[in-house]
Amino acid sequence: MVSSWPTPLGDARVLLRKNTGWVLNLMTRVSHRHVSAIRNLSFDVLLRPGLSAGRVDDVVQVAQGRKCFLITTPSVARLYASRMASCLIESGVSLSMLVLPCSEQSKTLSEVESLCNQCFRAGLDRKSLLIGCGGGVCTDLVTMAAALTRRGLDYIKIPTTLIGLIDAGIGVKGAVNLPGKKSAIGCFYPPQQVLLDPLFLRSLPTRFISDGLAEAIKLAVTLDAALFRRIEQTSHELLYSPGHADYDRVTDLVWRSSTLLLDELETNLYEDQTYERLLDFGHTFSPMIEAQSGFQVSHGMAVAIDMALSSAVGYCMGLLSAADQDRILKLLIGVGLPIFSPLLTLERCNWALEEIEAHRGGHVNLVVPSGIGKAVFLTNKEQVPQAVLSTALDFLSKKIPEFDVAANSRSLDSFSGQEPKRIPRLGPRPSTGHRIPCVPRSSWPADNR
Repeated sequence: MVSSWPTPLGDARVLLRKNTGWVLNLMTRVSHRHVSAIRNLSFDVLLRPGLSAGRVDDVVQVAQGRKCFLITTPSVARLYASRMASCLIESGVSLSMLVLPCSEQSKTLSEVESLCNQCFRAGLDRKSLLIGCGGGVCTDLVTMAAALTRRGLDYIKIPTTLIGLIDAGIGVKGAVNLPGKKSAIGCFYPPQQVLLDPLFLRSLPTRFISDGLAEAIKLAVTLDAALFRRIEQTSHELLYSPGHADYDRVTDLVWRSSTLLLDELETNLYEDQTYERLLDFGHTFSPMIEAQSGFQVSHGMAVAIDMALSSAVGYCMGLLSAADQDRILKLLIGVGLPIFSPLLTLERCNWALEEIEAHRGGHVNLVVPSGIGKAVFLTNKEQVPQAVLSTALDFLSKKIPEFDVAANSRSLDSFSGQEPKRIPRLGPRPSTGHRIPCVPRSSWPADNR
């Protein structure tokens, strides 16, 4: 007969056989095993003027010996990507190409699934390379497909819009929309390379230039007063004469904006160190605006409206001077962006704050400018009083009527002296915006940029 008695996990269990008198000591059980899941990843962002004209040496270097799949959009294929594909094939790259109509409405999980199926049809193996050449929707879809196909393929991003060159196309995030929710499903998946050619902007419609300048203004208001002045001085020629603009100055604007964004991103690349991000200026109310419009309001337009509201909140709370508020609003209007939408109601603003609170770890972390080149965080909803929101909305809706996209130039001069009244600040002074230490994302969908 064998009798046994268990002892606590981690101790030895002894089995005693009485009739023979022998004792068997088993190995100590281990109930915990720590597994390191760190991947040492990095990627290069390279300024490469001339890529749009077929100078594809950087792509060739990465692509040699691999099956490559180039995903682009109809207009980019017509203007640039077909020529680039021919140059790659002439250089010995094994390449196939997919022309994919892209719009904010097509930025869906089913579109990602379809793209993954196309990857398998193209015969891609685990060493193959995806190349996304297009605007922000295109590079979002390619990022998602690269992360999912065969549990991860290498990929290169070649953004062709201003918003892609300085924001959506240079980070590690990819995302798709759900009905009524902007970028609700996504991933963090670094590319192997990002190649920037500002010369793509020569053929970009004015409305897409305006969208991209919204993201540049975001960076300038919160981080860099010199960049703000540069946008004030150079945006007109880029907007209205992109084919004849001084591309030394345009390249300087693109590179300064993109490196500024990367400096901020790199310290918190996976958003796992803090949810206080200065890059979220203009991105608290804007997801609601886009979703409530059925994604007919473009991302840049929604960000501009959000920045205008956040600036008005800052003025109401005594954080932002009247002069700086005027400069921000005048620049937004001057580059063809709206500063208000009827979708922006007090009820919807409160709903947006609740949604963003869930996304930012239980805090709203509303970024509010406190000057040109600096900002503060309103951490909790209680720091955004209803009276302040209501007054800011009233100012933007009544004193500055809904922006007419066709006008493209509205002066605030007639509204001087009509700023919202100051409202006493409630609660503790918000924390100052700062760099955050840590380790190594339309309304004109037919253009298919």
